[in-house]
Amino acid sequence: MIELDIQKYSTAIDFRVRSGKRYLFDPIRKKELVVQPEELVRQTWIHYLKMEHDISYASLSAEKTIALGQMSKRFDLIMNVKGVPYILFEFKSFNINITENTCRQVASYNMGLSVPYLIISNGVVHYAYQLDYKEKSIKALDNLHFISQS
Repeated sequence: MIELDIQKYSTAIDFRVRSGKRYLFDPIRKKELVVQPEELVRQTWIHYLKMEHDISYASLSAEKTIALGQMSKRFDLIMNVKGVPYILFEFKSFNINITENTCRQVASYNMGLSVPYLIISNGVVHYAYQLDYKEKSIKALDNLHFISQS
């Protein structure tokens, strides 16, 4: 598990209210979205990556569809390095526990991407993994230093 107080980065989220509804501005998709718990987790991570690791918004992709055999799925966030997927993020609402099913879900998304790193977070609890395809191994990580090394 990663020790990280990601919630402090939520203050950077640009909230707006229109017609009694709360929206936030997504700097990656460049549009306003209705505030939802999972979206708050995603946006908090986006601002963490920008503020702590100087990751450009252009190197991040959010909510895009990928083909998995006959099915298509939408991943939560990918960080690319030189146009190649480097980290696959899976986000859950802060009131949803991260379970084995969550890990299976992100693993299935990664079958078509083969990223070297996975991050799973509900905004409170965070897990990071390094995948070694040659050794066919997965290593749980206790820090996020690999983000700065990209």
